[in-house]
Amino acid sequence: MVKEKKSPLGCPLLFGSCKRAHPQIQFSSMKTLSFLIKPASSACDLRCSYCFYLDEASHRGKACHPLMKEDVVDAMLQNIFATGDDVILAFQGGEPSLVGLAWYRSFVAKVNKMNTKNVHVSYAFQTNATLIDDDWAAFFHDNHFLVGVSLDGFSRIHNLHRKKGDGSPSFRETMRGIECLKKADAEFNILTVVTNDTVDNLDRIWDFFLEQGFTYQQYIPAIDPMGGDDDTYLSSEAYGKFLISLSEKWMEANQQGYPVSIRLFDNFIAMLSGYPVEACDMVGHCSVQYVVEANGDIYPCDFYCTDTFRLGNIMTDSILQMDRKREELSFISGSFPTAKECGTCQLFPLCRGGCKRYRDKEGLFRFCGSYQEFFSRTLPSFQKIAKNYRRENG
Repeated sequence: MVKEKKSPLGCPLLFGSCKRAHPQIQFSSMKTLSFLIKPASSACDLRCSYCFYLDEASHRGKACHPLMKEDVVDAMLQNIFATGDDVILAFQGGEPSLVGLAWYRSFVAKVNKMNTKNVHVSYAFQTNATLIDDDWAAFFHDNHFLVGVSLDGFSRIHNLHRKKGDGSPSFRETMRGIECLKKADAEFNILTVVTNDTVDNLDRIWDFFLEQGFTYQQYIPAIDPMGGDDDTYLSSEAYGKFLISLSEKWMEANQQGYPVSIRLFDNFIAMLSGYPVEACDMVGHCSVQYVVEANGDIYPCDFYCTDTFRLGNIMTDSILQMDRKREELSFISGSFPTAKECGTCQLFPLCRGGCKRYRDKEGLFRFCGSYQEFFSRTLPSFQKIAKNYRRENG
């Protein structure tokens, strides 16, 4: 089963909840492994204007590999079960459903056969849901997959950036896939990429999500293209406005007895309550991850799948060798915040310098101003919620 933890507001905080859509978790033990698997490489049936991975892949020697073959799967699972006691296997792309349902049935069968040491395995799957049908949904339910569905809101907003390859809209197909997940009682949450358009339409997006019963939500600020401007899709000012408005709606819903789990806010409450966060972009530095491209190439993070950061290949290199390569690249040690402003900021225990990919050349979190504005308005309310949670839970 997918791991669950109760959030401070009583909602399940799902470990494996999908970012941009991938699960990233800081682990305290090397025996716990997190693999983000890209069986279809960067291939996708949509052409989202803000797709960070399509842009990222274009900066390496080979942007898209053929679909993942069985020998890559075998080598990966052999390494995993020889090393880990607890494993999260998350699938992303591109669009991971492009390899077909039969591929996943075979994958799960291999896991069950090769997992002779009874290693705990959790599954997650990030998708645009356009290809999800009743068979897919039943498979997710029966095999306890946590599904993250990328949905930016109601039809007009969703279709602004999330178009098919021929330029046609994708909203209808995504909603059809969601209905299949609902009917099968498959576990899923909603991932929304935040752009300036999201900010301007938050009222309608929120109402639409609640009308649909989407009470597990995740919001990820759009990432600018490599070498692009810092406000191509989302300005710092707009993001601060968004966080304030969203938190007001979140608190109001919970006060009215309609709890909504928003991953960012759940983690803020966890921090203020003295609990560790589960979102790696909120830890303050990078953690140990393994991103597996379709050809078996391994990278340390979904945001850094370029030739420079290649750790090795699962067909020829051991996990230990790839860990050594990560150390040689100073990938984790070089990810700690270095901006001088962070050293004197009272909000640093909550911000922690942000994700490395969201920092500027001086090492400053590009949404530093957003957080300053947000917490100047909301910190007392979050502290009160955290205090009540500690009192109620000892």
